[in-house]
Amino acid sequence: MKKMFLLMLGFLLSMQIFAQNRTITGKVVDDNGSPIEGVTISVGNAKAQTQNNGTFSLDVPAATKKINFAKFGYTANKASIVNNVANITLAIAPSEDIVVVGYGAAKKQKDVVGSVTTISAKRVQEMPTANVLDALQGKVAGLQIYTSNGEPSSISSARINGVGSISASTTPLYVLDGIPISGGGTISLNPADYEAVSVLTDASATSIYGARAANGVISFTTKKGSANNSRISLNTQYAFSSLISNTKDFFNTAMNTSELLDFWIATGYRTQPQINTLLAAVPNASVNNNTRWDKVYYKDNVPSKQLDLNISGGAGKTTYYVSGSYFKQEGLTFRSDFERFTLRSNVTSNINNWSQIGMNLVGSFDKRQLNPYGSNSTNRGLGLLAQPFYSPNNPITGAQYELIPGWGRYHPNYLENKVKSESDNVQFTPSAYVQLTPIKNLTLRTQAGLEAYDFTTTSLTLPSFLGSVGNGSTGETYTRQVTRTITTTAEYKVAINKKNNVTVLAGNEFIRDNFKSFNGSSTGQADDRLLLVSAGPTNRNAGSSASAYAFLSYFSRLNYAYNDKYLLDISARNDKSSRFGINRRSANFGSVGLLWKAKKENFLANVKWLSDLTIKGSTGTAGNASIGNYESQGLVGTNQYGGQSGFGIAAPGNPDLTWEKIRLTSFTVSVGLWGKLNAKIERYDKLTTQLLFDVPYPTTSGFSSITTNVGGLTNKGWNLTLDADVFRKGADYFTPYATLSYNEQKVTELFQGRQFFIVPNTGVTYAVGQAINYYYPIFKGINTTTGLPEWYQANSDPNKITETQTDAAKVTTTFSATALQQNTGIKRFAPWSGGFGFNGAFKGFYTQCDISFVKGKYLINNDRFFYENPGQFPGFNQSRTILNYWKNPGDVAQFPKNGTQFTQFDSRLIEDASFMRLKTLTIGYVLPSVILKKSNFVKGCKFYITGRNLFTITKYTGPDPEVDSNLSLGANPNTRQLAFGLDFTF
Repeated sequence: MKKMFLLMLGFLLSMQIFAQNRTITGKVVDDNGSPIEGVTISVGNAKAQTQNNGTFSLDVPAATKKINFAKFGYTANKASIVNNVANITLAIAPSEDIVVVGYGAAKKQKDVVGSVTTISAKRVQEMPTANVLDALQGKVAGLQIYTSNGEPSSISSARINGVGSISASTTPLYVLDGIPISGGGTISLNPADYEAVSVLTDASATSIYGARAANGVISFTTKKGSANNSRISLNTQYAFSSLISNTKDFFNTAMNTSELLDFWIATGYRTQPQINTLLAAVPNASVNNNTRWDKVYYKDNVPSKQLDLNISGGAGKTTYYVSGSYFKQEGLTFRSDFERFTLRSNVTSNINNWSQIGMNLVGSFDKRQLNPYGSNSTNRGLGLLAQPFYSPNNPITGAQYELIPGWGRYHPNYLENKVKSESDNVQFTPSAYVQLTPIKNLTLRTQAGLEAYDFTTTSLTLPSFLGSVGNGSTGETYTRQVTRTITTTAEYKVAINKKNNVTVLAGNEFIRDNFKSFNGSSTGQADDRLLLVSAGPTNRNAGSSASAYAFLSYFSRLNYAYNDKYLLDISARNDKSSRFGINRRSANFGSVGLLWKAKKENFLANVKWLSDLTIKGSTGTAGNASIGNYESQGLVGTNQYGGQSGFGIAAPGNPDLTWEKIRLTSFTVSVGLWGKLNAKIERYDKLTTQLLFDVPYPTTSGFSSITTNVGGLTNKGWNLTLDADVFRKGADYFTPYATLSYNEQKVTELFQGRQFFIVPNTGVTYAVGQAINYYYPIFKGINTTTGLPEWYQANSDPNKITETQTDAAKVTTTFSATALQQNTGIKRFAPWSGGFGFNGAFKGFYTQCDISFVKGKYLINNDRFFYENPGQFPGFNQSRTILNYWKNPGDVAQFPKNGTQFTQFDSRLIEDASFMRLKTLTIGYVLPSVILKKSNFVKGCKFYITGRNLFTITKYTGPDPEVDSNLSLGANPNTRQLAFGLDFTF
């Protein structure tokens, strides 16, 4: 009986133990309902993975209510158990969470030692512009983006953590799927193909790129297909463009007819009888005319359209992404437009369990026209000088004049039809790779790619053009550039005792670029139908040019992680460039970075309000080789004399020319609070030495300058990023963000022992111990007694030549651009920049708002020299600001008395061009899946309205404050767009 009792007790106990566990089954799918293979399901120590059909089975304790699901590339999530079943849908992880730094495998953002900010393509692809960089403005701390004009084919300038060079390029390195491309090449690509855009800023992230990463890196990652997840997307957009608001404010300052004629009479420039005679001599002139010439030279509500179609998916071991796009945008000026066609195919295939191949093929064709009448051209840039009493249209028929009577200029529409210039660009940017895993944890990869384009420009003046009837002209220029890149890497990962993870990478890269061009031209074409170069019998000319450069690099990187808490990153690279002297072509660069996930420490693990605390630090070097291809070499050029070819020294060369070097040190702290608020603050110190500078020499030497390694420059600053997950429930959310950057620049050394150097004809000076500043005569004001302008005299003390002198006792009424120029104390480059905005969704509606700003930006408003100078440009229209001129003793006026030049090239023209701009505002709606379920064809549908550059707040009085230059004259201003989009997924 006792044995029986013990047997029954053991049976009951075993039953109890068995009852404490149960088997859970389920299925994991993505947003489209397709199964996901390889998802890890876990509860405590129990783990399982989904099969290729997305199903799983897992034994869990009986009391378990939820289980965890995780897979790299998807957002981790939990699911509740209902009747021993747990089904879940995993969303693809935001592309900001996964990054590729340098070379090697992708990593989670939290495991990257370097400073990398990634922007999802979803935040830029609805922008109604071909320029994807414009959409990044204000979104990344430390990245300063300017779009200097409104040409549809314009390319934004970009700087990361200040201006790192004086005369060499300051443009970041652009990388497309691991292959370097030119900044100009970005305009030929389709932004809808991007998965994400990453900005690499610190040494740990950029040093592995070596020579080309001195100014930071902007990396574009394109979309890939997903196995068992076929999708067709059709995206359409139609937009209208108009002038930005402050440009209209600038145009509104032009005087109307009565104001201009009254001014002429008041100043004695014309009497009423003379005005009557003037108006009578021109058929269309009238005191009743008030022509708005800005409406003649600029169009309004100009349309643009784009269409994107992409197909993605995969089966078995192969995935694909294929897309085609069409984009067309007219400019607001005549002879300004951009039309682009693109075709892309990204294919990846796992041949077996140890080999993979991939190929990205992208080709594009675009046609572009640029309005050439900027600067000081009265055919647009200075078109407001036209007198308002003239008319561009025949007062009787209403037809446009070809040559506008009185104004004496051709109508811009007529110029567009008779004086043509169009460029065609064919671009091919393919890349392919082979990846092998011969043994566990070892990855061998070879990738080859190229950026190639053929660019052809045809310029025509038709024989029917009134300015040269029967004598047309034709010119054609053909340019081809091919840049080849081959990269080979070996990456090995090893884990020791589960706490020590080591990754070692070694690689080699070779880049070669070949450029060539030729051109031909002729004149004398007599018929609009015969316009080839060969049809011109006179002035036949031909020319050609060619150049090449090469880089050879070896690099390595070591990543070490202890307990996923302490991470170390060390990189080293050797670069050789053909651009430098034969004995100084090679340079070594490297970096070291540390990351501490402090939140994982025991003393912080249970601090509930602190969801993250990560501390990073790095230091390293990079090189700049962005100069001409033959600066180090003495060159011989040819010329023609007496019908024979002659030879002469064209460039002296510099055999000691070598790399401009940058050392960048940064320290970053990232904090997460309550799982809702994230803050990241970065301090950086960037020192540039051996500047590649065009050192001036006496012209008696035969050369005006020689490129030499001299001088130094520092950029120190702070970057702050804030974002908050204020509200999130299911598909509804509200996430505001803000970025702020401050950069302090200083010249540390110049050349030839100089303490300052004035850059000729720029108004800009380099002075040791100071930022790059504007040097101009400083205007004091208008003497209220005499009505004469006064300027401060420059400091005569040679020891204080770089100091600003504004002593009221040291003034003069005699202007001299040379003798009076001095340090204005105004910085050439803006120290402050940033942005703020939010993303949100609620009940199917979604919105995105992005506002960018720049503080401390200054610009020489050269337009004012023309529009506020009636004595220098008599008879032309002027800004009504000149009506505020001195007339009587005691007057406090903006301009001096009549008979004195109103405006000189002095500090008055240097204006505060700081601005705040509503860059993007999008409101859209996603149709509920309940509605779409009725159709087996459409899986998703959304429509939206997007505005770009909707308003700008600035004190700048010129057409556009965003011009990235020391001076603005006749700018083709930025545009404001309103776009309507409709997207389908099938």
